[in-house]
Amino acid sequence: MQENTMTNGTYLDGGYITLRHEQLPTLTASDLHAAAIPDNIAFFADFMLKQNVGRYHWFERQGFTLQNAGAGVIRCVYVVDHASSLHNLALVNETVSLAGGCLELAPFTVVSPMLEGDKDEQAECEEEAGPGETPSQSFPQESSVVGMEVA
Repeated sequence: MQENTMTNGTYLDGGYITLRHEQLPTLTASDLHAAAIPDNIAFFADFMLKQNVGRYHWFERQGFTLQNAGAGVIRCVYVVDHASSLHNLALVNETVSLAGGCLELAPFTVVSPMLEGDKDEQAECEEEAGPGETPSQSFPQESSVVGMEVA
């Protein structure tokens, strides 16, 4: 899979690169089916509850961090610059929509270059997923969100 296509593997001196919805990959019918797994929809419905406003969760195997921004908005604050992470985020975009919310990206999403240590972890996740699957087809069943709100 391609990596560092947006950041060229480096951080910018003058700020960061962000991500817009139109930059997410197009999902296949199989992807849309995976995004509609009831347990995943339930996970994001729980994540969006008002008592979780401000909390965030690092989805390590998927390559991004999401925060409950309130009022049904889940904000992506961080994503790794890798095709697999962007694909996973596109799946989440669909799942969040099915859960009655919306995924917020730019200008809040920081796209981070994929570093050498991250490559080994990403390869392990892809191997564990098995042929024809993405590592994002299931999410934690218990809400282990933590954190504070960021602007």
